[in-house]
Amino acid sequence: MLAMPVEPTKDADSRKHAGTLAARLQAAGTPGDDEERAFNVALDGTLAALLPQLGAVFGIAVVLFSVWDYWIAPGHAAATTALRLTLVLVGALGYIDWGPRVSVAWRCGLVYVTHSGAMILSSALLPGGLVLALPAITGIMFPLALLEPRLPRLFLLLLFPSALFAALGAAVLAPQALASSLLVYLACLGLAACTAVAQGRMRRAAFLAERALAYSAHHDSLSGVLARGYLMELAEHDLALAKRYGRPLAVCMLDIDHFKRVNDHFGHPAGDALIREVSKACSSELRASDYFGRVGGEEFVCVMPETTEEEARACAERMRLAVAAIRLATPAGPVRCTISIGIAALEPAHVDFGVLLAAADAALYQAKESGRDRVVLAERTSS
Repeated sequence: MLAMPVEPTKDADSRKHAGTLAARLQAAGTPGDDEERAFNVALDGTLAALLPQLGAVFGIAVVLFSVWDYWIAPGHAAATTALRLTLVLVGALGYIDWGPRVSVAWRCGLVYVTHSGAMILSSALLPGGLVLALPAITGIMFPLALLEPRLPRLFLLLLFPSALFAALGAAVLAPQALASSLLVYLACLGLAACTAVAQGRMRRAAFLAERALAYSAHHDSLSGVLARGYLMELAEHDLALAKRYGRPLAVCMLDIDHFKRVNDHFGHPAGDALIREVSKACSSELRASDYFGRVGGEEFVCVMPETTEEEARACAERMRLAVAAIRLATPAGPVRCTISIGIAALEPAHVDFGVLLAAADAALYQAKESGRDRVVLAERTSS
């Protein structure tokens, strides 16, 4: 079922990495559980980054509303200004990043509840203040809806200020004024909720599109393993760490034996399917810290940090046996294949990843020349 020998390609840098990362990201275009968690983390990160600046602007605006207090009721302005300032200073604790001990949701809640509470309480102390301040009290819902598009969190943040507004309105407003104020407040609350839903959908779509774009940039579209550029970036980083701290690192370069005949005899769709199966079989034998990538055609590379030459050889043998067990059903009959693998362990002479990869490529060439379906270790260089 396999073809005549095909010379291994010499493009020793074009690899891609798979392992568990590809499995986690392969559904990046759909809003699954992983994507939803990642989306929530991204939203919290954005909120945490903006909270110090926007919270401070919010606090300054609340305190500056004291000028409005003096205009409405000069006799009450001193008390309302003190109330505004006190609550804003308490809420300012939410501007600070307290680390993992205090989540950004609690910080945002502290800021919004104290700052909006300052506006509602101070307005309630002024004659007709709740009605006059209603545009500002309801208006601050909309920036919050833009920052926090998740409805459960939005309603939790709005719960206390809304209850406070209703309770104080019932205490200081006439029934008709209370009824009209509550209707306006509820209408604005509904609009804020609609704003949050629309904003959430747009941000989620942008987030998923960005993840899908990053995935396609980092991964091979056929096999799902890492693209050359990304694998090289990761490998150079790991090689630098290994050299700095004297840690082992090994690279396997492998090639599907007689792959050309698979395409010639079974067709290119079968060849593509075989590449996917080989990628899956090899990836399943790796640790989470290893990464696996495809070179342009039928060549692959596996980078194994914290791995000695003998450990790499054992892993390579597992990959070789896993690939040999593949039975790919096609209309023209089952397809089987074998792989040849060259291994190079990091040595002082390997000044960069390209040199280490070239050593693995030379070992792969020896494996092909020795009969294929085998693992060959690169020759050790002198120190």
